[in-house]
Amino acid sequence: MSRKLPARAYQTVFSALMALFMSFLMSGAITAINIGLPPDFIALWMHAWAYAFSIALPVIMIVAPAVRALTGRLVETPVQKQAAQPAPR
Repeated sequence: MSRKLPARAYQTVFSALMALFMSFLMSGAITAINIGLPPDFIALWMHAWAYAFSIALPVIMIVAPAVRALTGRLVETPVQKQAAQPAPR
């Protein structure tokens, strides 16, 4: 049986994972664009990633509520599927 975190942790975990993956990919791309692919590229990338993640996580935690609100103003709320009702007898 797998144990999951409680639902109240959803936004924090989502934000942390988003910051992790986005900062990883973007720091790698920007490092490659700026310096190319020298022999020590991985070390330089990991150094840049450490800085990028330390900035990305608090920014996402602060900005996410405003982005959700703005998205709600721009996009219709998705219709949630209703649970199947038992057929009347």
